Parts: sequence; C-alpha cells; structure tokens
Amino acid sequence: MVWTADETGFWGYMYQGGISFTISKSFGKLQLVPEKDGLRFYYIPIVEGAESTSNLGFLDLLVPLEAVGGLWATARAFLYGMESLDENVILKGGSGSEEEGDVLVKLYRDKPRGAQGKLAGDETSWLRIVTGRSEEERRRVKLGPRDLLCIELACQAVLTVAAAEKTHKPGL
Repeated sequence: MVWTADETGFWGYMYQGGISFTISKSFGKLQLVPEKDGLRFYYIPIVEGAESTSNLGFLDLLVPLEAVGGLWATARAFLYGMESLDENVILKGGSGSEEEGDVLVKLYRDKPRGAQGKLAGDETSWLRIVTGRSEEERRRVKLGPRDLLCIELACQAVLTVAAAEKTHKPGL
C-alpha cells in the first residue's frame, strides 16, 4: 500500500488496482473502501490527537451493494445543489441482542434556507452513522464539497467493481 496526501489534506491509498477515499476531521477519520459487495466504512476515532482502533467509536462496516446506489445519487444531488431527500440506510442487527442492534447510515443536509423552502445553496450536508446508544457510537460528520465528492466517487467505484465482478444480481 502507498499512502498519499495532496495539499487539501486528501488521503488515499492504492490497493490491488483500486483506490480508497478518506474524510479526515479533528475527531476521526472515515475511510471509504469500494468493494465488490458494497462500500466499506472504516472509521477510526481520534482521541487526544491520536488515532485508535481500540476506542469506543471504531467502526468497520460494509454498506451492502443494494444501498450504494441511493447513497451515490444523494451525494451527487447534494454536491450539485439539486433537490433531494435524505438517504437512510438501516442495517438490521442479527439476533436482536443489544450487541447486534440496528445500524443507521444517514446522508442528509440542513433544511433549505431559500424562499418558499427552496435550496439557497449554503445548506450544510452531514453523514451520520449510529451503531449504539453512547455518544461515541453516534458519529456525525459535517461534509464539505470535497467530502461529498469522495462519497460520490467511492460509490461510483463500488458500482464499477460490482459490474466487473458480476456480484450484483438484483431481484425483480
């Protein structure tokens, strides 16, 4: 693996012919890894200036292929200032036990600020990932245009990889 960074703080690395995208904030780093079966969200919290996979809040989650198209379309709409509803992905927990509760991935933006409820163009976009009840398990990331572009490109890469690997077999 070769890690690279540009002048905007974008971090990514090449892996076996693909690329991952990283959204870095002062409180955590979210790596978006396109895979043939979906989009992997790899979140590492930053506590006292250091990354730690052992802290509460660490997350390694695969958003399934069936949900990637909606995230892609919503990120694209937000990036280009088009009207769009929020995107909610709910991943049902396994046995219903407290440890395997539902997971929420929500891509949304602030309410429109323009006249008659129209977009003004300065609404903030957010990514929220909720895996539990504690504050550390309720991650909320403010997204700028670069971050939305990372999500859009990561989703597009998933769709390309899935098509090449023939892993997407939609049911009618």
